Amino acid sequence: MKYKRKMMKEGKADNMRKSIYIIWNKSNELGIPIIDEQHRGIISSINSLYYYTQSGQADEIIESIIVILQEYVNIHFRTEEALLEESGYPDVEKHKILHSEFVADIEKLGRRLEKDGDSNIVLRFLKEWWLGHINVEDRKYAPCVRKIVT
Repeated sequence: MKYKRKMMKEGKADNMRKSIYIIWNKSNELGIPIIDEQHRGIISSINSLYYYTQSGQADEIIESIIVILQEYVNIHFRTEEALLEESGYPDVEKHKILHSEFVADIEKLGRRLEKDGDSNIVLRFLKEWWLGHINVEDRKYAPCVRKIVT
C-alpha cells in the first residue's frame, strides 16, 4: 500500500494505467480455470504489444509478440475446442468457425501491419474481438464446460 501511495504521489500510477490496454477483472472470468488462465495470458500479450507500441519500441519487438500471441491463441483454441467437444456443447462447430475467422482476420491484419506499420489497428481489433468473444461467445458454453471441469 505504501508503494501504491508513493506511486500515486509521483504520478506513476497514471503512467502504469496508461501502459495497460486491457484491464482483466473478475467479471471476465468464466469459472473454468484453464480457460481463464489462458485468457489472462492472451490479454497479457495484447498488453505487451500495447506497451511497446506506446513506448515507441514496437518496431523492435512487434513481430515477436505477434508470433507469441498467435502460438498462444492456437493452443487456447485447441484447448477450448477439446473442452467443448468433451462437454457435449451443442454449438461447438459454430464456435470453431469463430476461431477460424479470427485466425484469418489476424493473418490479414498482419499483412496490413507489414504494409503500413499501424499497430493501433491491430490493437483495436484484438481488444474488441477478445473482450467480445470472452464476454459473449465464451459465456454461452461456460455452464456446459463447468460441469466437467469443476
